[in-house]
Amino acid sequence: MRRSLAFVFLALAAAPLQAAGSSALGGPFQDVDMGTRPMGMGGAFVAIADDANAPVENPAGMAFFDKNGRFATFTHSNLFGLGGLSRDFVSYAQADNGFGAFGLAWNRLSANLDPEQYSEDEFIYAGAKMLSLGEDRYPKLALGWQAKYLRVDSSLSDATDGSTVGNGTATGYGLSLGVMIKLRPSLSLGIMAQDLYSSLSWATGTLEIIPTTGRAGLAYKLTSSSTVSAEFRGQQGGSGFTASSWHLGAESWILDGKSLLWNAIRNFGLRGGFYQLLDNNDGGRVDVGATAKADMWELDYTYEFGLSDQSLGATQRFGLGVTF
Repeated sequence: MRRSLAFVFLALAAAPLQAAGSSALGGPFQDVDMGTRPMGMGGAFVAIADDANAPVENPAGMAFFDKNGRFATFTHSNLFGLGGLSRDFVSYAQADNGFGAFGLAWNRLSANLDPEQYSEDEFIYAGAKMLSLGEDRYPKLALGWQAKYLRVDSSLSDATDGSTVGNGTATGYGLSLGVMIKLRPSLSLGIMAQDLYSSLSWATGTLEIIPTTGRAGLAYKLTSSSTVSAEFRGQQGGSGFTASSWHLGAESWILDGKSLLWNAIRNFGLRGGFYQLLDNNDGGRVDVGATAKADMWELDYTYEFGLSDQSLGATQRFGLGVTF
């Protein structure tokens, strides 16, 4: 039993882009980078956020959607190839039609240690509004917000660190704010204050405060079909705000969106990325991914692996996107 619990704690503590700091298993409440496309770019997505991943990555990005833009995405992840640890993510986002852009998302993290089970369900509502004056004037500024509700269900009999996880439930709420600045058509700056105030209230009576994570990044369009991005993250801790990770990503589309491949696919994208957790000397992790895109749908895939013999196993992500 202790060995099984240790496996769960190890896997979740090393989960991609999770900021450490919470003593209880509810810490993944602050996980981001759930989608297949963002993870294909090493998580460097806070300054892009131009699709259905925006409600989680940076809701301010929704304010820059085309007027009739509506997007949905689904991702299933087999974390570290462990079989019993998985994540499912569903998100919808739409442009501003007069009342502000908005999005909805659901994220589920589950661990199956038969007969014991553990799961987290996170429900997100996000909104965004353009603050800049004039459609053709730069820079353009948008503000986004994110409210979320979390529920944890655990049948684990006890916790390896003596914390509050043992055989119980928890519920929580969180608030995050995002900013997107288009400095010019090819250059954007994204900032996200994740979990400005977020907490979990356990059935045992313990209140767990989730530490704030700050994200800042730049994205630059080299051409109309190629983008590079970089992101830096830090986290609030007992000794103040400290750096936690850095991320690099790139994406390129091969077709022009008009050409047909096999009479069905209008575009084909390739992407890659790298990220390093600064408190983890495992050499970092590499992400590679691809997308096949038609008129209304797209199929996404990302493969992630560590550069050290001590790294956990490879993670595969499969995604389906729809544009309305």
